Amino acid sequence: MMIYKTKHHGFSLIEVMLAVLVLSIGILAVSKLQGTLIRNGSDANQRTVAASIAQKKIDDIKAFSKLNSGYTWDQALALSGSLPQTEVAYTHITGDADLTAYTETGGLMLPSSSITVGPTAYNLNWTVQDYWHTTPLSAATTTEPSPAPATSDFKRVTVTVGWSDETGTAKSVSLDTVVDAYAPALTELSDNSQNGGEPPHAFYTPEAAPDVIDISVDLGTGKNRQTSKPLPDTVKTGSDSNTIVTFEVITYSANGSDFVADRQEEFVTVDCHCNLSASSSLAYPPGHIVWDGVDRYDAVGPPTSKATATQVNNANAADDVCITCCRDHHDDNASAIKYVAGTTSGDHTHYKANGTAASSGQEYIESCRLKRIDGILRVFQDWSLKDITVMDRAGLTDGSQLQSDYVDYQKDFILQAVASAGTGLPKPTLRSPVSMTLGAQLQFEARGVYIDNVYDLSGTENPTTYLTYIQSASKTDRLEIIPFAEINLSLLADWASSNSTNVSVTNEAIATISDPDNDYYGTYSRGWVTALAAATPAADITATIRDDNDGLTQVDSTSSPTNLSDSVEINVGVGAGPKTISGTYAITFPLGNTNTPTISISSGACTLPSGNTYSCSVTAPWTGTLQLNVAVTTGQPAMRCTGSSTVYSASGLNTDTTHNFASFACL
Repeated sequence: MMIYKTKHHGFSLIEVMLAVLVLSIGILAVSKLQGTLIRNGSDANQRTVAASIAQKKIDDIKAFSKLNSGYTWDQALALSGSLPQTEVAYTHITGDADLTAYTETGGLMLPSSSITVGPTAYNLNWTVQDYWHTTPLSAATTTEPSPAPATSDFKRVTVTVGWSDETGTAKSVSLDTVVDAYAPALTELSDNSQNGGEPPHAFYTPEAAPDVIDISVDLGTGKNRQTSKPLPDTVKTGSDSNTIVTFEVITYSANGSDFVADRQEEFVTVDCHCNLSASSSLAYPPGHIVWDGVDRYDAVGPPTSKATATQVNNANAADDVCITCCRDHHDDNASAIKYVAGTTSGDHTHYKANGTAASSGQEYIESCRLKRIDGILRVFQDWSLKDITVMDRAGLTDGSQLQSDYVDYQKDFILQAVASAGTGLPKPTLRSPVSMTLGAQLQFEARGVYIDNVYDLSGTENPTTYLTYIQSASKTDRLEIIPFAEINLSLLADWASSNSTNVSVTNEAIATISDPDNDYYGTYSRGWVTALAAATPAADITATIRDDNDGLTQVDSTSSPTNLSDSVEINVGVGAGPKTISGTYAITFPLGNTNTPTISISSGACTLPSGNTYSCSVTAPWTGTLQLNVAVTTGQPAMRCTGSSTVYSASGLNTDTTHNFASFACL
C-alpha cells in the first residue's frame, strides 16, 4: 500500500512581515510625493497671488493724471488719503519707505501693508529710483542734473511681495517696471494750456450751417472758429436730477484737402446740489485765461484753504463733476480772480432752492462751468454772455446774405466788446421782420456770444498789453486771441410770443437729445414758430437767457439775474391756393311753391350738394361777395315770387370758411 503525502502551500510569518514592510515604504513614498505636490501647488498659487498683487501695485503707480500737481508734497501728506484722483501726479510717485503716515500718495490706493489672501499674509513694498538724461542722447543717470528739472525723465519701480510658506520659509516675488514722464497736454486730451508744449494737430470735420456757424478769426492763415451744438443731458437717479450741457469750441484751419484743429476747448456746464461745509479746506481758485504777450493759455492756481462744499442729492451720472463743482466754486480773498463777476471780497453768496442764502450745513444749488485743462476738468470762471441774436434758421445757410451779415456783425461786436476796436455795426437788418404765410412753420435760432476775461501773470484783468494787441488792426490773429464762443442757444433759451393768437412758439422742457446728428430739434422743441392768423405785424418772437452759468443749466443759483433777450417781428400774410366757403340756408315760400335757389358770386364756382347746403370754391386771397337768390315763375302771375339772402362779403379771405345764411322769404 502506497501512502501519498500532500504538500500544504502558504506564507510564512517572515514573508508577511517583509511584504508589509515593502508596502509601508511604498505608502510612505506616495504620501511624501503627495505632500510635495500639495506644497508645490500651494507655492505656485502663492506666487501667482503675489505676482498679481505686485502687478496691481504697478498699475496703481502708473495711474497718474498729470506731471505736476497743484498740491505740493507737504499738502499731499496733510491730505492723507483724500488727495483727489484728478491730482494724481508723476511727481507723487515715490517709494513706500518715504510715505510714513501717508500711505496712499497721489491716490495710489494700494498701500504698503500686509495683505491677506486666503490663509496667507503678503507684505507689499516697493522702491522708486529716478533717472535723468543730461543731454538728449546721453545714457540715463541716477544723478540729478543741476539746475534740477521739474521732474525726472523716468522712474524705475521695483515692487516686492513677500510671504512665508507652510514651512515658515520666507518667499518673495519682485517685478520691475519703468514709468516714463509724459505731458498730459501731449495726449489725446490735449488742450491749449501752456504746460507740456504744443498739442499735436488732430484732423477735424467741421460741423455745418445753419446750426453751427464759422467765424473767421485769422486773416493771415484762414483759421475759423466754431462751437459745436450744445448737448443738454438731463440725468436722474430717483428724485435727484441734474442738467449737464457739453460742447466744444474748435479753432481750425485747412491742411491740404483736410482740416486740422489748431485749438480745441472742451466745456461742461452742470447744476449741482451742494452742502456748505462748516470749515475751510484745500480747493482750487478759478481756472482762467492768461495772456503772455504772444498768445493766451489756460491756467489754474495752486489750491488754497477756503470755503468748500460737498455734493449731495445729485444723480449718479453727475456725482464726479459735482464733487469738483461743489468743492472748488468758492471765492476768497487770496485770489484776485473770482468765479462770480462782481465778487469783491470773501466768498460769493450761495442760494437755496427757495432763493434764500445758504449757511453752513445747508443744501444749496450751484451752477459750474468746467473746462478741460491738461486732460482734467477744472472749474472755470463763470460764463459771461455778451450778446444774443434771433434769426430764422432757414436764412442762415452757407452762402446766404443773412449768414454773411451776421458773421460780420459778430466779428465787429467781439472786437468792440473787448477793446472798443470795432465800428459798432447794428444787428443784421435782414433778420427782422420775417414774413410767413398763414399756417407756415419755421425753426428760429437764438445765437449767443460768450467772451472771457484775460489776465496777466499778476492777475490784472484785461491788461494793457492785451488790449493794445486787440486794438491793433495789423494783428491779423487778434480775433483768434480773444477767448470767445459763438454758440447756438436755440434749445437753451426761453421763447415767447407777444401775440400767441397770431403766432405761437414752442418752449418745451429740456431733455436729453436723442439724436443730435440727425434730429437735433426732435427730442424737445424750442423756437418752433407757427403762423396762426394773418396780420402785419402779427407778433414779436423773443428769446431770453441768463448771462451766466444758470442760462445753460436752466436753474436759479444766484439772485438778481441778468437776462439778455432779442426779438424779431413776424408778419403773417395770406397764402395763395384754393379755399372753400360753405354753409346752410333756408327759404320760406308763403304761396306754397318751392324752387332751387341760384348763387351769385363775384368770383368762384358754387354747388348745392344736398338739402339746404351750399359749397363755393374760391382762390385765396379772396375778396368778393356771395348771395343766394330764388325766383318762382309760373303761368299764373299771382303764384310768382322772388327773394334774395343777405350778401356775404370777404376781403383777403385765406382760410376755409363756414357761413350760414339766415332764412329769407320768396315773396
